[in-house]
Amino acid sequence: MSDDTQDSGPSGWAWYQLGRMAAKADRSRSEAIASVFAARRHRHVVADPLLAQNQALAAENAQLRRDLAEYEHNYAKLRAWAEEAARDLKLLRGEQN
Repeated sequence: MSDDTQDSGPSGWAWYQLGRMAAKADRSRSEAIASVFAARRHRHVVADPLLAQNQALAAENAQLRRDLAEYEHNYAKLRAWAEEAARDLKLLRGEQN
């Protein structure tokens, strides 16, 4: 190996992904803390375990729906990027439609 080549560290994309993961972790942590404090303020006791389970499942369902909407949004953006990249590659190769 040559001394002239140096590893400059993670790429811009890697830093971008790390930033997104950190932001998502911060958001999840903030939501969890807010949830704990909200539960302390309201302190309603659910006598029926089935009702408590139903409420927990409804909350989980709502979170999964939010996650799904975010994934669908990200997929749509990625798909649009991929289609544009495919068109650009065709142009660069001199291909016709």
